[in-house]
Amino acid sequence: MELSTIVKRQITADERRGFSVRFSSDAERHDQLSRELVGLVGEIGEFANELKKVGLGFTNPRYNGPRLDEVESHLREELADVAIYLFRLSTILGGDLEQDILAKMAQNDERYGDLER
Repeated sequence: MELSTIVKRQITADERRGFSVRFSSDAERHDQLSRELVGLVGEIGEFANELKKVGLGFTNPRYNGPRLDEVESHLREELADVAIYLFRLSTILGGDLEQDILAKMAQNDERYGDLER
């Protein structure tokens, strides 16, 4: 499935659930972008916190925390939540995330091409 199809499916589901991505003013749109950003940062924080707990086990052998293989599924779930917030932010900004990513990859290819081996 293409990314644009996944984004559309998520946005359609969000709208059915009352989470709009269309607003009558820039002030409303800015407010929602801010809310989405808080959600995005929260999900990244959850990912970081879980990874921190795994790392504590490496740096402190007496810490009885989770192993990486025990939390991989949860970490992937948090990344999926991050992606959904990115879908919403991009859509609210009128973007096409798939095309924006491809354009950025092309820029990076040009910028960092000399580093390739």
